[in-house]
Amino acid sequence: MRLRSRDDHRAGLAFDDADLESRLVWIWGSPRSGSSWLLQQLCHPLESGVSAPAGFRAPAGLEPPAGGFDAVPVDESFIPNHLAPAFGNPVEIDGRYVPATLNNYGAYRPGYSFSQAYADVWRPAFRRFALVRLHSIVERARARGIPLADRPALVLKEGNGSHASDQVMSLVPRSRMLFLARDGRDVVDSLAHAYAPGGFFARREQRAWETPEQRREGIRWAARMWACNVDVTTTALNSQPPELRRTVRYEDLLSDTRRELGALLEWLGLERDAAWLDRMVEERSFAAARRRGPHERNRAATPGLWRENLSREEQELVAEIIGPRLAALGYEE
Repeated sequence: MRLRSRDDHRAGLAFDDADLESRLVWIWGSPRSGSSWLLQQLCHPLESGVSAPAGFRAPAGLEPPAGGFDAVPVDESFIPNHLAPAFGNPVEIDGRYVPATLNNYGAYRPGYSFSQAYADVWRPAFRRFALVRLHSIVERARARGIPLADRPALVLKEGNGSHASDQVMSLVPRSRMLFLARDGRDVVDSLAHAYAPGGFFARREQRAWETPEQRREGIRWAARMWACNVDVTTTALNSQPPELRRTVRYEDLLSDTRRELGALLEWLGLERDAAWLDRMVEERSFAAARRRGPHERNRAATPGLWRENLSREEQELVAEIIGPRLAALGYEE
């Protein structure tokens, strides 16, 4: 029987795995932090679409840039969620929130597929799977006639998978990491609105925060979820080389979109002239979105609404859970 080498996971690939890995850009943070908006801006004019064969499309009649589109949007691959499936609510251990995932529960059971005892087996295999799957997005888009650059960046919005950002980044350390931070109190307020009776999450998931007790427990869960995402994402961020990591606050992006986006595009090596940037900012602004018609998922773009929508008791509950993290991210408590 032939013994397999440690590089067998690279055998037969139709692409340079290290090169593709270096072109991945992961947007981490938390749900309801403006990550969809940021994805649209970074990959403009391409548009993500759940019904599009490749997961995104080019607007009809659009003249592609010379050399093709160089930034591809990936609106939630859920790679992190399959690597670390959520198994319950986050738990606090020694002042840090830890996600309740199957990995954390089964890490030291040799029989568990993603056991630490077999990390040398499953880690390269999972990395290979992730890269092959992401490479297929580019190939399928080209087959559908979308002109892409030779080496396009793949920008992955993964707010809902941020609890596994540290594990994903350890598998693809050559890729870039973008931490999109938002005031956790506004995130909690946004989730409370979405889960209120008639809210879009309440309708989609067939459960709502109807009673005062359900709302209180929901707010406690939302605060812990945000705190856990921040704790894990901060750990992942600190493990990345400075040149491959960046933090941007939603509030700064909102107040000076052109400056913040220009800096991010420069960091990513995506060349854009001033006219393109001005046009993109105008077309992707919240004002432009409102002119195109209401969309219930895009609730509001005004920071600080938590002061109006959360009761004093709810504000104190949230502050007790997330307070130290707010200060670390530069928010006033």
